[in-house]
Amino acid sequence: MTYKPGSQVPESGIYWCTVCKLPARLDEGQMFPECENMCGRGRWELAPEDKPES
Repeated sequence: MTYKPGSQVPESGIYWCTVCKLPARLDEGQMFPECENMCGRGRWELAPEDKPES
C-alpha cells in the first residue's frame, strides 16, 4: 500500500519514496512529507524489512 504526502502515517517505521527509494523514519500520527528529492509524483511505502511478519 502506498500513501500520499500530507496523509497520516498509519504505523511507525521506515518508509521509502516509491520513485527514488529515499528512506525516511516516520512515526504513527505524523503526516507524510513531500520527498526531499522533489520527486513530485512520489508516494510513500513501508520498507519491506520493516513490515511485520505474518
